[in-house]
Amino acid sequence: MTAVLSKCGVALQLTPVGSTVFAGLRARDADAGVNGLVEYFLAEGAAGAAAAAAAAEDPRLSAADGFGVFAIPLPHQGQVTLVRALDYERTQRYLLTIVASASGNATRSGEALSDESSDNVTPNATPAPAAPQDRARNASERFSTTTTLTVDVKDEDDLEPSFIYQGCTVLHGACVNPEYRATVSSGTLAGVLAVRPDRIQAVDMDSLDAPVRYSFLSGAPATYADYFAIDAATGAVRQVRAVDTAVAKSFDIIVKAEEDTATRRFATAKLVITVKPVDTSPPTITASALEGFVDENAPKGTRVLDGDGAPLTLAVSDADLLTTPFFAVDEAGALVVDEEKLDRDPPSPGKFRFQVVARERGGPAASAPLSLAVALRDVNDNAPQLPHLPPVAVPAGEGRRHVVRVEATDNDLGENAEITYSIFHVSNNGRQRFKIDPQTGDIETVGKLSAGEQYSITVQATDNGGLLSQSIVEVQVVPGPNTRSPVFEQPVYEVQVSEGAAINSTVATITAIDPEKDPVTYSIVSGNDLRQFTIGDRTGVLSVIRKLDREDLTRYQLLVKAEDTGGLSSTATVNIRVTDINDKNPEFVNDPYSFTVREGVEGAKVGVVHAVDADEGANAVVYYSVPDDVPFVVDAMTGEIRTKVALDYEKKQEHRFVVTAKDGAPDPRLATATVTVAVQDVEDELPIFHILNYPARVPENMPDFLVTQVQADDPDTNQQVTYEIRQGPTDLFRIDPRTGAIHTIRGLDYERESQYVMIIGTRENPGSKPGDTTRVDRNDIPPVFTTVPRPVTLSDDAPIGTTVSKLLATDSDGTAPNNKVRYELIGRGKAIKFFQIDSDTGVITVRDSLRKEALTEYLLEVKAYDLGDPRLSSQVQVQVFVRHQTTPPPGQKGIAFPDDTYTAEVPENATAGTLIKALTIVNGPSSPNEVPLGCNITAGNDDGLFAATISPNGRSCEVRLQRGELDHETSTSYKLTIALQTLMGLIDPMHRTSQLKVQVLDINDNTPRFIFPEDSAVLSHGKYYGAVAADAPIGTSVIQVKAEDADSGPRGAVQYALVAAGAGAGEGADFFAVDAASGVLDPAGTDVWFYLVDPRNDSVLERASARVQRSILSPGGVSNITHEVAMELAAAATVVGLHEPLQEPVRTPTTAVAAVNWDVFPYALIVIAVVILVLGVAGIVYICISWSRYKAYKERMQRMYVVPRYDPVFVEPNLKEYETQVLQMSVPLDDSDSYNDLQLDFSSKNHAFSLDSVSYLTKDHNEDSIGQQSPASSEAATTARASSVVGAGLSDPMNAPDPPLLPGSFSRASDEDFAALSASATNENVAFREKKDYSHLGFSYLGDKNAVETTTEL
Repeated sequence: MTAVLSKCGVALQLTPVGSTVFAGLRARDADAGVNGLVEYFLAEGAAGAAAAAAAAEDPRLSAADGFGVFAIPLPHQGQVTLVRALDYERTQRYLLTIVASASGNATRSGEALSDESSDNVTPNATPAPAAPQDRARNASERFSTTTTLTVDVKDEDDLEPSFIYQGCTVLHGACVNPEYRATVSSGTLAGVLAVRPDRIQAVDMDSLDAPVRYSFLSGAPATYADYFAIDAATGAVRQVRAVDTAVAKSFDIIVKAEEDTATRRFATAKLVITVKPVDTSPPTITASALEGFVDENAPKGTRVLDGDGAPLTLAVSDADLLTTPFFAVDEAGALVVDEEKLDRDPPSPGKFRFQVVARERGGPAASAPLSLAVALRDVNDNAPQLPHLPPVAVPAGEGRRHVVRVEATDNDLGENAEITYSIFHVSNNGRQRFKIDPQTGDIETVGKLSAGEQYSITVQATDNGGLLSQSIVEVQVVPGPNTRSPVFEQPVYEVQVSEGAAINSTVATITAIDPEKDPVTYSIVSGNDLRQFTIGDRTGVLSVIRKLDREDLTRYQLLVKAEDTGGLSSTATVNIRVTDINDKNPEFVNDPYSFTVREGVEGAKVGVVHAVDADEGANAVVYYSVPDDVPFVVDAMTGEIRTKVALDYEKKQEHRFVVTAKDGAPDPRLATATVTVAVQDVEDELPIFHILNYPARVPENMPDFLVTQVQADDPDTNQQVTYEIRQGPTDLFRIDPRTGAIHTIRGLDYERESQYVMIIGTRENPGSKPGDTTRVDRNDIPPVFTTVPRPVTLSDDAPIGTTVSKLLATDSDGTAPNNKVRYELIGRGKAIKFFQIDSDTGVITVRDSLRKEALTEYLLEVKAYDLGDPRLSSQVQVQVFVRHQTTPPPGQKGIAFPDDTYTAEVPENATAGTLIKALTIVNGPSSPNEVPLGCNITAGNDDGLFAATISPNGRSCEVRLQRGELDHETSTSYKLTIALQTLMGLIDPMHRTSQLKVQVLDINDNTPRFIFPEDSAVLSHGKYYGAVAADAPIGTSVIQVKAEDADSGPRGAVQYALVAAGAGAGEGADFFAVDAASGVLDPAGTDVWFYLVDPRNDSVLERASARVQRSILSPGGVSNITHEVAMELAAAATVVGLHEPLQEPVRTPTTAVAAVNWDVFPYALIVIAVVILVLGVAGIVYICISWSRYKAYKERMQRMYVVPRYDPVFVEPNLKEYETQVLQMSVPLDDSDSYNDLQLDFSSKNHAFSLDSVSYLTKDHNEDSIGQQSPASSEAATTARASSVVGAGLSDPMNAPDPPLLPGSFSRASDEDFAALSASATNENVAFREKKDYSHLGFSYLGDKNAVETTTEL
């Protein structure tokens, strides 16, 4: 057997248990068949010595036997799997002894090819104890070979860094609750702080040696960062600002040490900085040099030398000298080392900077700090460190080929850090096949290597001081060389991608196949300068990694390279065309626009607006539009604006509106521009008086007295008004034509005329309409609005205070305050919330942001009132339209529901206010008050049971139950239509509404209800009536009851049960049973009657006799009798016991005949015929045809069935519970045709028969037995109760012609007797000439089960 086994493997520390870590085990056996099968096993303990040797070779390496950590679950495949979690910090290497076992012939010699001297072939030897035996039965025929598999554990980042200092509490190698302390002087800047008990230092607990960055995480007081800072690389704490004890007595700072890795693991420590007060009279201090030198690892007490080699000395006026904890001042004033094993090597600092302060002995005074620096000279105390390298694959062949570069690190400096590399050992006799460069560490092959060979190269790194370390490089020779490059499926790929393609979406799959079946890796060589695309190095999937923009670049040409493991490659060209999406909004050029137009011209050209769209095709076609409520139109294609109506300068001097530009996409994007049109005035207006009545008072005998001054307004730009007196005494008054001032010409005489009235007009306005003139003359006239306000259109972004309209009302009263007018906004709806009016001027302005509501129209009610008594007023309406121009942000759709349909479930007993469903709203506002947003139910809520509102955060539409009146039995579901309400520009019209289907869940809230027959004059409602023969077999169905439950599903299932005896059910409950599922009532037992006869005199014994009580009714007698009865009945029954006969009350024999009044039927037909005759001839013909078919059907059925006749019989009714019951239905006996008309409903509603109309017949051999007494009344009778008798009958001793039998003697009735008197579960004991099938009525009597029960009287 030949074994070629891979000898090394690498497993990540966090590899999941169950993963395959090595699948390279291979062994060959030249035998054939079963003898050639190879199985692999792990041997326990065999690798322990090798693990100890590896640990001795490298003390830093922890090696162990891998048995129990790894396993080979499938011996024939040889895959090594992990069965226990790895921990690099405990064990870095596992050695596994693998046994390859095969069947063979003892006469053959086995040959094992191995790469270690320890591998062997052991014929006739027993494998390791843990290794199963091979398949050969004879131990002498078993061959096996072994090898060692080395599994190196690769460390991963799974541990946080840890602060380290001497004396800390250590747990698992890390300090627990590290704490540092330092001291600063008040008012003095100390620089780098001396931290105790050691400098702040943290290391990565993993072997990855990740860099650690230091920072302050938090602290108290909060101003700590103003005074102290920490070096992110070294952890040195520096005071950056002097601190006074009035600020803080101490600082508690949390220091954070964080790994510079992707996981960002960190640890924290506490730093307490105490602020000490300064001395008032400090001593002075001097030093021989400000920089000293000392060797690292210098013993304690070594003097620090200056640059000239002289000891560094300090002179101070005070002997109390303090310094850093690493150094001290001896009695001679020399600076000496005060800490063992000072280390210069990283991460320790190579130079110590500290301050020296001299203090008075016993006094508070201290000197100013003196800064010193001590540099540590390097000593060769660190050996080079070689990394753990993964296995390396080298192609087979000859010549020099680079294998790997080994790089060691040395924490020393200068010559001490110079490293020389050498090869210490090569396994498999490969020492002459590899060479290493002593300076660079490059390993090369120098001999011939064959495929399948494996070498372990032990590399040694040595520094100039002789310190060294070793590491093993595993080399595996693979087939080679590579001669053929990969081949693409096609040299040029033409693909398209939308500019809206999502990140990581696939553009195309590029495929190349290597003729030598080597793995192929893909890369983009050129054309990807913008890093827009990436390609899977193994899959060849070309995908988008950045947002594309067709408007920036429409085409890309990528050169993709496919390279095999041997370095041979080929390229293919990928041409990518970026297709357009509608992602650009139209943009107006020169926005905003200002134009000028003359008033009074309809269709006049105002100007041209122009917008461009960076998209292409239909997405770039721009269409223009303006609101319908502006007096302008725009050409949709050219953007030319013209007047729609003649403008009036006097009404509005400036028009401001918005032009909208939309592109031609199905989901268009839009842009808006503001257009301002100034109207040029044309002199076409007449002066008017706004005050129609001027009251005035004039004293008599006062010439040239100013009576009053009237005023008319000219709306034109060039105002020109000339006043004149139209009516009135012009000889007494005159008016200034320019100012309108009226004066008296001469003194007036009150006694001659106490009042004058003048009509004042203007020369430019010769009209006589209101406003053309005014009257100069008390409160009897209400204010009048001079103009009718026109509708006003505002944008929703109109700022607060924007003027909406100005109203003017005048009062024609002559004197104040009757003619003083005030204004008030009484409004409608929400108008008062958003608008206000100035009470003096009548100016209406915007009061609040119009974007808070989605309303587009407001109707303002303005009241003008005077200040007279009584107060008079008038009202006018101002219509305000709000134009909402809000649009969703570019690249984002409007507010919408994410789904078109939702479903929800709610129990029918849910109370009002229950949340049924919260419908998520996408693309909604970032805050609830940003834009108005609402939702309501537009359909499906006819009963008003539900209500929809926006949630407080504005992220969803909550549907709640408004009234707790749900009923599953009334309606099982509701289909609601929910609609969003907001500004039209913000909403997505395609997803504005959504359907919500509310399923009402049923609860068990309904009690089962029995279904009784319909009301009848004979039958009692609320009861069932049934009949059964006295000798009917057990199991004969008596009647079937039916109950229904309005609940659904399992809650509506009904179970039937009889009320237990003694609970009001009567004695019959012991003799009947009801099927729990169907409700069918069956006899559950019967009594066996027998007489006791004295064998001495053949006399019937009395039940109360002593002999009967002693021998029959004793426990032993009862046992014997019940045993005999059970034996007689075999397995058909169970004997319960003996009891006295039941006593029934004596009832008066009655007979009754239940008559069904079928004679009414012909009259009903006549009435129907009369009604049909009134309706018309067509109805009569229809009835005649139907009647003919009905008669033919009856005659046909009479020929098919023969109806047996039952004559009425009469019997004592007391026997009705125990005797055979023959139901005599009230059917006419003399009219054979009437049988055909009998319509009986045997559904659960009509399964009832009155016992008062039932006659009874006792089975006897003579006809004189009618009405005879029941044996129940005999004192000599005794009964035995038998229950569950099925398929067997017992004879009636009262009807037997033979003498009474002794106990234990019983006879059976004939089958014919039972066949004649058996009741039927389907009521077939009542026969009709025409057999009816009532199964179509749906009463299957197979109801479901339900725990809610009800009872009825049977």
